[in-house]
Amino acid sequence: MTRHDNTGRRAYRAPRREAAAARTRESIVRAAGQLFEERGWAPTTVRSVAERAGVSQKTVEALFGTKAALLQAAVDHAIRGDADPLPMPQRAAVARIELASSAAQMLDLHAAHLRRVNERSADIALVVEQASCDDPLVASLWNAMNRNRAFAVDWATTVLLKKPGRRKGLRRRDVEASFWVALDWGTYRTLTRHARLAAAEYETWLRRYYRLVFLEPSAGPRESRRSA
Repeated sequence: MTRHDNTGRRAYRAPRREAAAARTRESIVRAAGQLFEERGWAPTTVRSVAERAGVSQKTVEALFGTKAALLQAAVDHAIRGDADPLPMPQRAAVARIELASSAAQMLDLHAAHLRRVNERSADIALVVEQASCDDPLVASLWNAMNRNRAFAVDWATTVLLKKPGRRKGLRRRDVEASFWVALDWGTYRTLTRHARLAAAEYETWLRRYYRLVFLEPSAGPRESRRSA
């Protein structure tokens, strides 16, 4: 299949080749994520990622360049859940939260969304946090992850405060603090590892936490059941 580029010359596209390249890239990212979570930052090498993915080290280096870039790709994949580069704020799951008809529905959707994100990304986030003290590139990644969390907290707070059914008298700074607890990967790890909650039980806990903190006592549980 051919098309013309912006110089008027014919440019060639090979859909099968492109699909194969995408599969190779995703297999490398998955392998990197597994190894970083299993071994940590320092013991994981580009060679070990290549071996786990079943490709050559040169292939990994050509696609990603550095181990830090591999970690970045693994983090992005874990948070988004796929190889699509579409940023999280532009995804359908986030749009559904924003368009929810009530605070109770918005919070139920948000709890389900956080469960999916944290289930995938809590372990690799810990790898980044621990390695950020020793490597400036990883420190930069950790700072970016925290900026993204700050954006998510601000967004969730703004959305909630516009929804009917929220608890009267909520202060923005208190809402933000409560969302920081919810978005913290450490909260997920503590509840699933030490409190021994399954992921579904973590979501139930989060919904209950949201109802107690954010909703009017008389309306929260009934609205939550209707929107679940």
